[in-house]
Amino acid sequence: MNAESLAATKAELLAELHKDVFLTPKGMLKFVQLFVVICAFAMTTSASGTSNLYVGQDNEKDMKYAVTAKVKIGYPFSKYHYTVSVQKADNVDTNIIDQDKNDLVTDGFQGEAQFYVFVGVISFLYTIGVIICYAFYKKFEKMNDYFGRYFTKVDFLATIVLTFFWFLSVTLWSAGFSALRSDLNPPIEFAMLIQNIRTDSGLETVCQAPGYSCVTTDSWSKLYGSIVFGYLCILLYGVNGWYCFKDTEWHAEPGKLGGILHLRTDNSTSGTAGLEDVNLEAGRGDTATIQPGAI
Repeated sequence: MNAESLAATKAELLAELHKDVFLTPKGMLKFVQLFVVICAFAMTTSASGTSNLYVGQDNEKDMKYAVTAKVKIGYPFSKYHYTVSVQKADNVDTNIIDQDKNDLVTDGFQGEAQFYVFVGVISFLYTIGVIICYAFYKKFEKMNDYFGRYFTKVDFLATIVLTFFWFLSVTLWSAGFSALRSDLNPPIEFAMLIQNIRTDSGLETVCQAPGYSCVTTDSWSKLYGSIVFGYLCILLYGVNGWYCFKDTEWHAEPGKLGGILHLRTDNSTSGTAGLEDVNLEAGRGDTATIQPGAI
């Protein structure tokens, strides 16, 4: 294919490009949705949480050895990694031993997290596809009559379904995240380890509850952010659903409305004179032709 053919093909595509739709709220919202959806599921899959425990002479003067422990968990939040390290002098005896293991989370939050990410990925793919359909709407409409007839309806219904899925997934994942933080503040392994240290050292004041001063936990900023973006997705898809509905033939169709439509037939701007009532009975299929400036 020579340069002239490429230039002709490019010019043809640009001529068929439906750019005006991206200047409307519906078109602009699609790009905002794309950004927010990526942030929502990407922050979830990349998030991890760590809880650290330290008991030693820095916080307990009478301790003869130091114990460092860590619990780390990441997506899909079904397993965690637990390590214990003991630093002691050669002449110091202790029953606390080094550990390094992977174990399953007691409650398990894999389902909630994966469903949340699934909704995000599906929304991302759908939004990409719709943007392409918007951009080349004229071309697709020429290729297939059914596209022009049903696309707006499919777009509206799919947007409503995704809005519901976002509401469901964010609700489930918010509850799961709250329970996850409770399980790791502190982890049950830390509570058992602290009790063993108290028994082994004979110091009942080690890392006193509540608060467990020897335990520090991450801020979980990424997961907080992912949930915020999830709620934004509910708002964005809900608002976008309204604009999609306005593009369908179901919006304000006179034959499906009931009541009285008042039309002004003169040039006055106020008063009841010159008003003509048009009865719109639901189901009759009657239509009223409204001239510009008549209302």
